[in-house]
Amino acid sequence: MALDRLTGRVDRLQRRHGFLGFAYAVGRKFVDDGGGREAALITYYGFLSMFPVLLIGVAVVSRVLVHHPDVRHRLVAAIVPPALQPTVENAAAALPTSSVGLAVGLVGLLFSATGVVFSAYCTLNHVAAVPYRARTGMVRYLRMLLVLVLIIAGAVAVGGLTVAATAVPGLPAVSRAMAVLGSGVLVLAVLLLAARLLLACPAPLRALWPAAVPGAIAVTVVLNVGAAVLPGLVRRAGAVYGGFATVAGMFTMLYALSLALVCSAEIAAVRRARLWPRAIDPQRPTAADARALALLVREQERTPVDRVSSWLLPYR
Repeated sequence: MALDRLTGRVDRLQRRHGFLGFAYAVGRKFVDDGGGREAALITYYGFLSMFPVLLIGVAVVSRVLVHHPDVRHRLVAAIVPPALQPTVENAAAALPTSSVGLAVGLVGLLFSATGVVFSAYCTLNHVAAVPYRARTGMVRYLRMLLVLVLIIAGAVAVGGLTVAATAVPGLPAVSRAMAVLGSGVLVLAVLLLAARLLLACPAPLRALWPAAVPGAIAVTVVLNVGAAVLPGLVRRAGAVYGGFATVAGMFTMLYALSLALVCSAEIAAVRRARLWPRAIDPQRPTAADARALALLVREQERTPVDRVSSWLLPYR
């Protein structure tokens, strides 16, 4: 049949050319892992965790810079999206003034904001095909809290870098470029440390950087372009969503960012396990298909004594 012949030609083409084979393997693994669903979960929990994370950052900044109101205001403006600034600042002002009450409130906010980190933990280990038996224990929750603190510290650091760069007199374009570059480096460091903490298996730097680099680029683009793009999304969504237009716009940007991060993780996983080229023609599976299926099977090991084996079709 003509369709079978076309499929065979495309299959042979992507097997011969490494770039095409790698790109198809990443897309294939994204589908196998339910990447769209994983990105949607990160978006959902990220949206729910956004307010507690921003509130913690603003509360800490307000306490540290209590005698520098101008710097505090500029730093809060750099951290919090404009649409959320009044709500976050009012909530921060309503926090307890005593040290003990504030500490208790911050701890409660930390726990309420762990949803996005837990979702990222599940997605990252699923993409890496880490067996379920390796994902147990209380240590993982401590790692999640540490990652959340790391994310908050990174957000404050990026905001501080932006404020410092804009305060340099003269050469605004150079200052802006330096701020963007510095933000990218900070985001890259946060992603590398977060991935190392969240993965429930040994992960050397050479296995993590292929995911961290495109992920850092995506986050940096969203941080620097989002302020200009979000108002347009809100205006276009307003005709349909009305008062929920801001929510719809933020969900759109968060989902785009989540998709980019999941795809970055898929790139690193395909490269680490050498899962390319994959077969388009199911009648001619490759060695990478066998490895991919073996990893999916191994992931289902649930208890320390579980060892799941698979009998795979021979490949050509």
